Amino acid sequence: MANLLRSGHTMLNLACPVCNNPLFRNKANEIFCPICNKKVIIEKNNSNSTKDQNINKDQKINEKEEINNDLISLKKIIKEKINFIKLKLESENQIELIERYVNILNNLIKLLKKLKRIDASAGI
Repeated sequence: MANLLRSGHTMLNLACPVCNNPLFRNKANEIFCPICNKKVIIEKNNSNSTKDQNINKDQKINEKEEINNDLISLKKIIKEKINFIKLKLESENQIELIERYVNILNNLIKLLKKLKRIDASAGI
């Protein structure tokens, strides 16, 4: 933040609605959060006072896309782990290890179901 001030940016008395750190204005009059590395749009209400609660629509869309991508990645990883454990289980003869693999599979399947419910409830 000190580097931003030295380079001519202005620190505002507004906080980022996402991370609650101070917002800055650059020389092009764009307001941004240096922590989130995203632009922030400040809307003025009817009484001409600024509100830091409204962030750029693009940022909200990007955050939803990031969450969606994270969920897709997690589901893919879990499915890969299920397949890996399934292969191990097929060739295993020791009862203790079979029991361990079955427990792991059970937990992974529960987690996968939870992620699918999150998908459905979020409309992602």
